[in-house]
Amino acid sequence: MRQLRRGFLLGATVVAIMIVLNLFLMPAALAQEERAKQEVTQKEYELEAMTVTAEKREENIQEVPVSITAISNIQIEDSGIVSIEEVALQIPNLHLPQTGDRHHSYFYIRGIGSVSMNEPVVGFYVDDVNYLNWGCFDTELFDIDRIEVLRGPQGTLYGRNTLGGVINIITKKPENQWEGKASGGYGNYNRQVYRAAIRGPLVKEKLFLGLSGVKNERDGFADNTYLGTEPDDRDGKSGRAHLRWLPTDAWDITLSANSERLSEGASSLAPLEEARGNPHKVSYNYDGYMDNDTNGQSLRIVYKSPWFDVTSVTARSDWECYMYGDFDHSAYDVALGGIKYDQDQFTQEIRLASAKDSPNTLKWLAGAYYFNEDLDNDLIYDIHSPTPMKSYQLSELDNKGYAIFGQATYTLFEKLGLTAGLRYDHESREMDWKAYTEMMGMTMPIGELDVDDDWDEWLPKFVIDYQWTPELMTYASMSKGFRSGGFNFVISDPSYVSFDPEYSWNYELGLKSSWLDNRLIVNMAAFYIQWKDQQLGRYISATEHVIYNAGESYSQGFEVEMISRPARGLEFVAGFGYTDVKFEDYKDDLSGEIYDDNRIPYAPKYTYNLAAQYRHASGIFGRLELQGVGEVYFDAANTEKESGYQLVNARIGYEWEHFDLYLWGKNLFDKEYIPWAFDATGAGDWFGHSGDPLIFGITLAGRF
Repeated sequence: MRQLRRGFLLGATVVAIMIVLNLFLMPAALAQEERAKQEVTQKEYELEAMTVTAEKREENIQEVPVSITAISNIQIEDSGIVSIEEVALQIPNLHLPQTGDRHHSYFYIRGIGSVSMNEPVVGFYVDDVNYLNWGCFDTELFDIDRIEVLRGPQGTLYGRNTLGGVINIITKKPENQWEGKASGGYGNYNRQVYRAAIRGPLVKEKLFLGLSGVKNERDGFADNTYLGTEPDDRDGKSGRAHLRWLPTDAWDITLSANSERLSEGASSLAPLEEARGNPHKVSYNYDGYMDNDTNGQSLRIVYKSPWFDVTSVTARSDWECYMYGDFDHSAYDVALGGIKYDQDQFTQEIRLASAKDSPNTLKWLAGAYYFNEDLDNDLIYDIHSPTPMKSYQLSELDNKGYAIFGQATYTLFEKLGLTAGLRYDHESREMDWKAYTEMMGMTMPIGELDVDDDWDEWLPKFVIDYQWTPELMTYASMSKGFRSGGFNFVISDPSYVSFDPEYSWNYELGLKSSWLDNRLIVNMAAFYIQWKDQQLGRYISATEHVIYNAGESYSQGFEVEMISRPARGLEFVAGFGYTDVKFEDYKDDLSGEIYDDNRIPYAPKYTYNLAAQYRHASGIFGRLELQGVGEVYFDAANTEKESGYQLVNARIGYEWEHFDLYLWGKNLFDKEYIPWAFDATGAGDWFGHSGDPLIFGITLAGRF
C-alpha cells in the first residue's frame, strides 16, 4: 500500500505541476495577443472533440464511460509515430516490450498480459477486423486516421482475449475530394522510409478509391563480432487499398485489401550480463533471418435507417512467418533452430444498433460474431554438437468460435446513464501434434497427440455514469474478462499439453473533464482487477516451452491524462499510469516455490509521457517528448529485473502550404536499457535484448 500511495502522489504531482504551469502561461499568452491586437476566436484555442468508435458506435470520447486514449492522425504525424512500440510509449499503463523482432508482440495493459506462445490478452483490430494472432500485431503504421486504446476487459462488445483491453486502428477512407501525400526520409543506420497515399472520387458522390503504401528499411543496430555483420537489419513493404461505394444515402459499402512483407534479421539476443555491459554486441556463428507475410481482405457494409443501423464486417486473412537462427546464441556451432507459422483466419460480425439520430434516452446494440482459424506450427532444432541430429515438432490447430452479445444504455434526467451488457462466447479447439528425430539416417518417432476441448463463458458488464455538467462526467463500472484455454505445441512431455482458461473481474472509477473554456482536458481512472488462473509461459528446457496456469493475482492502480492548449499553437500533453500487479496465491507446480506477493513478469510499475509542442503561423514547428517506463521483472521468481528508464525524443521542422521538412531524433541521450530478457533453458541461462539506440534523421513530405 505504501507503493500505491507513493504512485498516487507522483501521479497527482505531475498533474498539479502541469495545471499550475498552464495557469501561469495562459494569462501571459493572452496579454501578449491582446497587445498585438490579434483577433483570435475562441475556437482556435479549444481542443477538438475527437469522435471514436470504441463501443462500436460514433461517440465523443469525453462521453464514453471507459478508460480510453485516442491518438488522431495529426498527433501521429506530429509525434513521428511509425510503429506499435512507439504507440505504447504514448499511452499510460500500456507496455509493449521490445523483443528484437516484429514476430513477438506482447501487449500489457494494466499489468495484464503474457509473454508466451498462446492467444493474446489484448484485442487487436484494424478497421473493425480482429487479428487473432500476436504475430500480426507489429504492423507498419501508415495512412492512419486514429488509434484507440481501451483499458480494462472489453469482453461484452469484443469477447474473448480482451482481458487487458483493446487496440483499434482506423485507417483513412476515401471521401469526395481528391487528396494525396508522399514523404521520404533518411537517417542513421542507413534508415530509409518512403510513404505515399492518394484517395478521392472515381464517380462523384458514389464511388471512391484509396491507395497507400510504405517502404521501410535500415541496417542493423547490433554488431556480430564473430562474423563482422549486422544481424538485425530490417526491410518492410506494405500496401493498402479501399474501394468505397455509396449506392444511396442509406448504404455505405467498403471493400478493403492489404498486404505486407517484412524481411529482417534475427533478434539480437546476448547473455544478459553482456547485453547490459556491452549493448548491441552479439557473437553468433549464424546470423539468422525472419520472413513475415500477411495479406487480407474485408467487406464492410453499413445500412442506416431512421430507426436502426446495421453493420456487417466480413474478413479473411493469411499470415505466414518463417524464422531461422542461431539457437544457442553463441559463436559455437552447437545448434540452429527455426519455426514456421501458417495461419488462415475468417471472421464475420453483424451488428444491429439504435440509429445515431434517435432519441438519446435509450441507446442499444446487439450482434453476433463467428471466427475460424487454422494454424500450422512447424518447429525444427538442427543440433550440430555433440551429436548431429534434427528434431521436429509439427502441429495443426483448428479453432472455431461464435458469440452473441448485446449492450444498452438508458439515460434518466438527461444526466444519469445506466448501462448493462452481456455476451455469450463459445469456442472449440483441436490439435494434431507429432514429434520425431532424425539421426544417423534413421527417423525415430517421439510421440503423437490428437486432442480437443471447448469452452463456454458469459461476459457481463455494468456501468453507471453521471453528467454533472457538459464539461464533467464521472462513471463506475464492473466487467468480466476471459481468455480461452488451449494446447502447448513446443513440448516433449505430453503431460504439459493443455492449459485452462483465465478470468478476470475489473472494477473501475473514472472522471472525464474539460476546463478553461475547453482549453484543458483532464481524464482519470482508478481500477482494481481480480485475476484467476493466469496463463504464464516459460522454458523448462532448451527445447520445451510450456504455458501453465498460476493461481490468483490482482492488479490495482490508476491513469491520469491531460492535454492543454494555453495559447494559439502551443500544446502540452501529459499521461501517467501506475500499476501494482502481484501474485496473490501462487505455488509453482514445476519448482514447488511459492511466489505470493511477487510482481507479475513484464508488467512495469509505472509508465508516463510528457510532451510540449508549438506550431507557429509562420510554419515553424517543434516538439519535445519525455517517455518513461518503471521497474520491470522478467520472471515470476523476481530474480531478474530492469530498473526504470526514460527516453527523450525531439522533432523540429518547417511547414509550408504543400511541403513539410522535419529533423527528428529518438532516444536523444542514447539511453542504454534492457526491455526484454528471458531464461532460455529454465536453469538460469538468461538472455536479453538491448533497447533501441539513438536514431535520428530528416523527413520531407509533400501533399495536395
